[in-house]
Amino acid sequence: MQAVDWRRVLLCGLAAGTVWALLSILLVGAVGGDFIAAISDKVPSGTPTRTPHLTIYFLSVAAGVWVMWLYAVIRPRSSSNLKAGVVAGLAWWTIASLQSLKWIALLQIPATAWLPLAANLILCVTATLCGALLYGDTHPPTHR
Repeated sequence: MQAVDWRRVLLCGLAAGTVWALLSILLVGAVGGDFIAAISDKVPSGTPTRTPHLTIYFLSVAAGVWVMWLYAVIRPRSSSNLKAGVVAGLAWWTIASLQSLKWIALLQIPATAWLPLAANLILCVTATLCGALLYGDTHPPTHR
């Protein structure tokens, strides 16, 4: 088994998390109006709604680092970089969606507002593939 290159995982995770954060901003702006309105209806009046942008960005980067670690572990066992990137991106989307679904259920957000959650699949896979592209291929896949 090959060792994980943590330097590359961290740097490529930073890139993947940044790509995901930027694409998420575009996604919410494009199709997230119903979702934002549904959440805003659940926030009690008088509650500060200032979004901690840096916190959200650093959490996105942490998720990017996690997915690049997963990619680094999957890649030597996969037949291609693309396949490993897509699998890791699907895993990222699954984990993120399960967490979001918990809050959707708790806040009783209507199903009509869930479009950003489904569209996030494309973002997670795209961001993972961007990180995977930067990660490079220093080890050929092992075929079993």
